[in-house]
Amino acid sequence: MPSPPGVLDGVALFESFTPDEREAVAARGRVLELPTGTVLMREGDEADALYVLLDGTVRVMRADAVGNPVEVGFRLTGECFGEMALIDGGLRSATVVAASRVRVFELERALFMEVMTRAPDLMSKLLRELSRKIRDVSERVVREDLERRTRAAETELARHRAITQVVTGLAHEINTPLGICVTAASHLQELAESEAASLREPAALLVGNLDRAAGLVQAFTAIAACHHAEPLETLDILELAEQTAAMFAMERPDAGILIRVDVDGPRPWVGYRAHLERALHQLFANAAAHAYPTGSGDGVVEVTVDSDALDGKPAWRLTVRDSGVGIPERELPKLTDAFYTTARGRGHKGLGLTIAFNTATGPLAGRMQVDSAPGAGTTVTITVPQEL
Repeated sequence: MPSPPGVLDGVALFESFTPDEREAVAARGRVLELPTGTVLMREGDEADALYVLLDGTVRVMRADAVGNPVEVGFRLTGECFGEMALIDGGLRSATVVAASRVRVFELERALFMEVMTRAPDLMSKLLRELSRKIRDVSERVVREDLERRTRAAETELARHRAITQVVTGLAHEINTPLGICVTAASHLQELAESEAASLREPAALLVGNLDRAAGLVQAFTAIAACHHAEPLETLDILELAEQTAAMFAMERPDAGILIRVDVDGPRPWVGYRAHLERALHQLFANAAAHAYPTGSGDGVVEVTVDSDALDGKPAWRLTVRDSGVGIPERELPKLTDAFYTTARGRGHKGLGLTIAFNTATGPLAGRMQVDSAPGAGTTVTITVPQEL
């Protein structure tokens, strides 16, 4: 049916047009009344018309990776869809189906272009409106993506906090009885050495496994310490890294790695000394155990501190880089999971990176990222605010 007068009045896309200009465009279109379920356009088809929804509701759908239709939104009375067809005549980016009985204004591209050739100023007005609409959509997409990423990050942190609570309670409950068992086992081992040779092997086995259990409890305690309050201090983060590297070398002379800290100037930091020391210690131990597992003694770990930004505020980017065996890409998403390790056969518990991650993202209020590839070494980056 022909378009009634004023059919485009109040439509945002044609808001900058004068009443006469809107009537000139409306005269080229037609009004359609369609039942529920009518497909007005199909994804992938050639775009040849614009639609203005005069009454009713339509569903907008797109195909997912395997071709199944997924609803991505609705269009309500007064809204347009298919407007890019007026400009490029490309392919439809979505399928639109009537969700109720609808009345729509249809404007074919060929007829619209006839109007444009007679009044070129209309095209510039239309382009301005389309640009504004695209900008609004782009901003909304960016905002929604940011919100999605924030929700994902909060979920991940909540998961790690839940793990922390579990292991903290477990460590507290078994610490005392385990200590008694370790003492008793050591005594049995001494008796076996002097009086009962047949008990030496089982006594040694008992002591070894109790020592392993005690090591787990210590690791659990370290995870719990990630959330303990520490006094804030004004420090040089680069100097702190150097001191931690020196302390690790003294405590672990068998680690087989040389830690080099790039000291090229002060890096003032207001933060928690103990927490950062703990995270760095775990990263050094992880490099010694996994980057250079043969313990040849020629492994090198490079540490640098550079300026960065975190959530719009000044931050320090602390990088711990090795040139060891690297990590397969499929393993990277699981590295900070509690008890995940690729070297359990060599006695590793899979808690080192969990402790480092919980510390960096918890009390240090920062971020931690692991980048690696087989044969190309591993880089762990911790970014923390310059002032907590």
